[in-house]
Parts: sequence; structure tokens; C-alpha cells
Amino acid sequence: MVATSTPDARSAATDTPPILLRPMTAADLPLMCRWLGAAHVHRWWHDSAEPAAVSAEYLPCIEGVEPSHPLIAELPTGPVAFVQWYRWADYPDYCAWIGASPDEAGFDYLIGEEACCGQGLGTRLIAALMQLIREQDAAIAGVVVDPEQANTASRRVLEKNGLTLVAVKRIDDPDGRPVGPSAIYRRRFTAEEQADRAG
Repeated sequence: MVATSTPDARSAATDTPPILLRPMTAADLPLMCRWLGAAHVHRWWHDSAEPAAVSAEYLPCIEGVEPSHPLIAELPTGPVAFVQWYRWADYPDYCAWIGASPDEAGFDYLIGEEACCGQGLGTRLIAALMQLIREQDAAIAGVVVDPEQANTASRRVLEKNGLTLVAVKRIDDPDGRPVGPSAIYRRRFTAEEQADRAG
């Protein structure tokens, strides 16, 4: 179970609207269909936008059958993005393929509302997500993420959040979708971050 997060700390000190992360529900599936069908999302996120396919992909996560945690990111104006995180220990084959450690987490992310792209939202979104991951599981010691190498905007967002490029290699998508080479990024949480979490 993933609790709704508090507003991201960066918003409290600025005039930027706060980001709230809440668990995705079945009521969000039509929204996810719309986002997945948008050209700016489909360029990098190759899932089908058909309702049956979206339900098959995300309902098991929503219902706790699949060990991923899907979340909807909201601004005061409404939902704007989707993120999900998971423990690499729950996906040992893919964990080995990308060189992750069992004590690390992975995550995926998309900004569904195109009008919100290019405004720094992605950087704040990933910061809020990593904070939530640390809050939810004290055993997680870092994150490993693998966007496509050509997705430079996504890679910049990760780099702004302290993730470092560790490898570039082609990894076959487990669902057979056509993807380019992956840029594998890692960040291990610092002793200070782990101390803050324990406190």
C-alpha cells in the first residue's frame, strides 16, 4: 500500500504549485488511456492505449496482485502525470539484465498533460517520487532507471536528481515492444538520506 505523499519540499519554499502523489485507482484508467494515446507520450511509452490493454496492464498493480506501485501525480489544477515504482528484487530477471541490485528500486514516469511539459515539472516529479520511495521502504538503498538513450529530456530529469549514467546497452523489452538502446542510470542514497528516513 502506498500512501498519498505530502507536497514536495521544493514547492514549500517557492511559488511553484505543489505535487501530490496518490495511488492510482480503476477510475483513473480512462485518463491513462488518453495519456497513452497522446503523441508526446507514445513516442517513448510504447504501451497500447486501448482500454482492455490498459486495464490488463494496470489493474493487477492497482489491486496488489502485481508488485508495482502505480501513482497519479496531481497539481492543484488536477492530474498531470503518472509514475510507478517497484523493488528490483521483485523482478529478478530484469534486475540482472540492467545490473541493478536487489536492494534498489526502479521507476517509470510520464507527463500526460502536454501543456505541463518543459516547465520543470519532470524534475520535481522525480524528486517527489524518490522521497516517497524512501519513506515507503527503509530497505531501499538506491534507484536504477533505464530510459531510452535517445530520450534526452528524460535523461536530463534524472541527472538533475543526482542519478549518474552507468551504462548504455540494448535490452529487449520483456513484452516485445520496439525500444532503442537503454541509458541506465543509478543513484545510491547517501548515509544522510538514510538517517533522515530512519528518523
